[in-house]
Amino acid sequence: MKLTDKFQMENNLKHILYGILATLALIAFVGCSRRIDYTDGEPVKFSELPKEVQDTLIWWEEHTTISIEDTVVVELDDVICFDSDYEFLRSTFGPWITSRGLRRNRDGKEWKFSGNLNVPTPIVAIGDTIYIPSEYNLLTYIEDNPDAVFFRQVLK
Repeated sequence: MKLTDKFQMENNLKHILYGILATLALIAFVGCSRRIDYTDGEPVKFSELPKEVQDTLIWWEEHTTISIEDTVVVELDDVICFDSDYEFLRSTFGPWITSRGLRRNRDGKEWKFSGNLNVPTPIVAIGDTIYIPSEYNLLTYIEDNPDAVFFRQVLK
């Protein structure tokens, strides 16, 4: 094999490697490009939510109260689904949470939350529409505050 043939083959391998890396980077970028900024949604008052959602959120709040005497811990899902199937995602690095997101299980689409990683829960999902509480611990006083705000977003 001539020396120039060897250099040509090495050059071709480099181009193939760069092509593969560029393709993988593009796939990773496209796969992670669905983002949710949970504060960008349309504000909706608790009293304007569908009745079944209101009732479920009140039940959820009543059943996550932990009594010290009972030492019973009740942990409910971070996503309440009506007519849909979503899963709350957490990516970790050691003890730290690096990202949070949602996965729609029927088609596998994923959305990552941008901005603050501490997304208030529970997230209510009805079909392709999600409702995210505007603040933490919103459910602890939901019955007394019909003006509590949720952010509505449609996931496409």
